[in-house]
Amino acid sequence: MMKFYMLLIHMLFINYLFSQENILYGSLSSINNKPIQNGTVVVYQGNKIVAYTYTDSKGKFQISFENKDTLISTVKIVANSLGYEQQEKIVSIKEKSNMPIDFVLKEKSELLNEVVLESWEKIKVKRDTITYKVAAFKDGSERVVEDLLKNIPGIQVTSDGNIKVNGKVIDKLLIEGDNLFDDKYKLLTKNLDASYIDEVEVLNNFEDNPVIKNFQESEKVALNLKLKEDKKNVWFGNLDLGYGTDNRYNSTANIGLLKKKVKLFNLTNLNSIGKTALLQVKNTGEINFNGFDTNKKNEKTNNKLVNIDNLSSSNFSNNEDVFNNSFLNSLSFVTNLSKQTKLRNLTYLTYDEIDKQNNNLIQYFIAPETISFIEKNKISIQDLSFATEFELKHYANNETYITYDFTFENNPTETSGNLVFNDDNILQIQKDKKHNFFNHLNITKKITKNTLLLAYGYLGINNTEQDYTIQPNIFSSIFNNNENSTINQNSNTPLNYYGITSEIITKSSKSEYGLEFSATVDNDNIESNFIFDNQSPIDTLSNNTKYKNSRLEITGKYNYDISRLFKISSSLNISQNYLNVNDTEKQLFFVNPKIRFNTKKTKVGNFGVSYSYQNNLPQARYLTESFILKNYRTFNRGTDDIQQINNHSFGFFYTFNNYKKQFLINSFLFHSFSDKSYGVNSQITEQTNFNQYQIIGGSKLTNYNLSITKYLKAFSSTLKVSTQQSWSNNPIIINNNISKVINYNANYRIQGTTYFKLPVNFKYAFQYNYSKGEFDNQISTNDYLEGKLDATLKLSSQWFLKLENNYYAINSNDYWFTNANLNYNPEKSRFSYILSANNLSNITEFKDVFISEYQRNETNFRIIPRYLLLNIKYRF
Repeated sequence: MMKFYMLLIHMLFINYLFSQENILYGSLSSINNKPIQNGTVVVYQGNKIVAYTYTDSKGKFQISFENKDTLISTVKIVANSLGYEQQEKIVSIKEKSNMPIDFVLKEKSELLNEVVLESWEKIKVKRDTITYKVAAFKDGSERVVEDLLKNIPGIQVTSDGNIKVNGKVIDKLLIEGDNLFDDKYKLLTKNLDASYIDEVEVLNNFEDNPVIKNFQESEKVALNLKLKEDKKNVWFGNLDLGYGTDNRYNSTANIGLLKKKVKLFNLTNLNSIGKTALLQVKNTGEINFNGFDTNKKNEKTNNKLVNIDNLSSSNFSNNEDVFNNSFLNSLSFVTNLSKQTKLRNLTYLTYDEIDKQNNNLIQYFIAPETISFIEKNKISIQDLSFATEFELKHYANNETYITYDFTFENNPTETSGNLVFNDDNILQIQKDKKHNFFNHLNITKKITKNTLLLAYGYLGINNTEQDYTIQPNIFSSIFNNNENSTINQNSNTPLNYYGITSEIITKSSKSEYGLEFSATVDNDNIESNFIFDNQSPIDTLSNNTKYKNSRLEITGKYNYDISRLFKISSSLNISQNYLNVNDTEKQLFFVNPKIRFNTKKTKVGNFGVSYSYQNNLPQARYLTESFILKNYRTFNRGTDDIQQINNHSFGFFYTFNNYKKQFLINSFLFHSFSDKSYGVNSQITEQTNFNQYQIIGGSKLTNYNLSITKYLKAFSSTLKVSTQQSWSNNPIIINNNISKVINYNANYRIQGTTYFKLPVNFKYAFQYNYSKGEFDNQISTNDYLEGKLDATLKLSSQWFLKLENNYYAINSNDYWFTNANLNYNPEKSRFSYILSANNLSNITEFKDVFISEYQRNETNFRIIPRYLLLNIKYRF
């Protein structure tokens, strides 16, 4: 009997040895000893695939697997890559669990038919990577990377500088595979010389987290900029000095270094041509923190109560209405502290002096009679911003990935406003001190082959102090006091929040399960004092709102691959909220489901439908006890009625991507409605607006976007047709009149770029804009046209001439802006020269009319007059 037990223990021990996890590691290289990137390594046990992976940029790989069939003592390792012959090796798995194995692959030229390389476009398609050879898309007038990206089919640069690929906002902008700027990538695209770029790669199914990348598919997209070979491993850069008439200037100084262990960029710009510095670092994209996403950051900003810069913008493409003096300097680098650890830093300093001047005629079409007044605004802004961000990434043994991100921002601003309101002169001064402090820690751990553990912790501390002064006392008739008094409002809005979230994910052959736990706390306070001269604060215009929300959540997730082409995703979020507002406690229990059905890489495109139900709580600014002065005529006040808002959202999307033929379709339909909303009850007079938030009924919103991009080979050009439309229905109360505000906005756009093998090429666009508003049984409409025609003429191999023409037809007024740029690039010279002539028609005033459902604004903008600018650039 004892021998039987010993034999049984021995067999169990042998079975354990054969079922333990084995690790293979090694490299793929060519016969010329060149590392092979993105090669495939597959492990077969019998005829079954038990594991696979891809090689990194150095040709290295590491793969782990379990021996579940103890009767098979060997595995087959197959290595291949596009353009190389496949190679197989048989490895015994009885010997040891960690085994080195290297492959040397022979080239196989006949496999090149898997790569699409069109002569006209220089586009290469390989798996999920589309590579554009930028030389095929240049017209010679590009100055910075943003100009270059605008020429590439399928890539869109929005008016605020954000980048989209076939309608999808990019997740990252990489340089030679590294992320230097994160969400501040506009620093790079608006300043880096376009001549340095050799290729632009579109990375579909992108995932920055290597552990997740090997675990599941991604729906993200990123861009990777590849520089010319002569810019690698050496210092490079440029000095560009530009000065012109009317004291206009635009100068840059850039330096960069790209090596294996370190990548670095220092970008500097000074200008007075409308290119403000802060907008180059301001993140205008929305942060959506629904579900677990290790690349996103939960960063919240506190309430900004006062804003006297309420002048509308004309949204000109070249900022013709922005008078500025701006300075920007940014330093960014990525360095490898070890093979597993990277450090990234971005530090920037910006300073803007901005002058605005608008004249407005404002009319409110409300009962019992129309209210109208005139504003003549002159606003001067001095805006200083300093920020630094450090990010540390550590990747250990293919199983653990850790990132820590720290950010500090300091942004003091002073805004002075000289206003003539009807016939009264009003001086406004707004001084802001803003501080932001963010911390993020992400940990991804591979527990087993089919199980991941993710954890995220964050801490944010924000504070905005505002000192607002008005002279003279324009509210003397309301408060029955001295009209020569000075009005002063001091406000402080501290916000601190913190939380921790963890999720465990496991998958089988077709299913993926996730269970997420989170605990978060938000403290959002609003403090304000309203004072006449040095008197005591007025209680009815002072606030001390304390808002705290502690939340516990659990979320279950389930994804199922119905087939190779169809997938369903679902989640159910349950949360308990403990809300405390001014010592009044309230508990709210939420259940929020989501479900989505979508296709995956079908020949006719991809489509999906989704539904979500979301409970929301009011923000602190909706709950202030007293009125707060926002500008010289507007007071806002919250409510003590705290209710949850229930919102239903439906979505549908369809995309089609044929990069071989450059035929792209992107379509999206979104509809949401809520049972109630926090609307505004406004009391409007000729002198003041008193707004108070309250529950006033449900709202509806519908958005539809469609864009179609096609390369027309017969005409050597790209054509894009698009439309954006939105419908909204919101309740509002104005002067005790309750009504629905119904809005419809639409634009229809046709644009294109030619790639003629001729000395001349064109960019053109035509857009029709239409809006319609309805309030209290009255309907108002507004429409206008925009047109653009740019021509680039190659006079010789050294001389280029570019003409930019922008046309606007608004309310029977026609405006035509023309700019001209003459470029001289001497051969075999480090110098180049640009002579720019801007606003040749010398338009000095632009009149715009905005008509909403109950309001009409007639605005005159001041325009930068005609000027010449000469730039001399030296590249090294």
